[in-house]
Amino acid sequence: MYCKNCGKEIDNNLVQCPYCNTPLLPQNTIEDSGSIWWGVLGCCLPIVGLILFIVWKDTKPKSGKKAGIGALISVILAVVLYALFFILIMGITTSLDPLLNL
Repeated sequence: MYCKNCGKEIDNNLVQCPYCNTPLLPQNTIEDSGSIWWGVLGCCLPIVGLILFIVWKDTKPKSGKKAGIGALISVILAVVLYALFFILIMGITTSLDPLLNL
């Protein structure tokens, strides 16, 4: 393996380059950018966002958090819209009630 900083050949088992003292990252690092698109996916498909949050909470915490927040926003919006729809329907039916009693 070669050091990414100084380019010298080093042993694979080292944690730090002996020549330039640069810390060496393991080869199997996981990319966790926490992209906003995970939040959009979680908002569009809340069950997927919840599943991704549960699966990724330890391995990819940034992306998992974005997906979970997107799912939470979607559920909150759905509850608010259902409540507004219910209030609107109740308002329409009570305003039509005198007309129906003719």
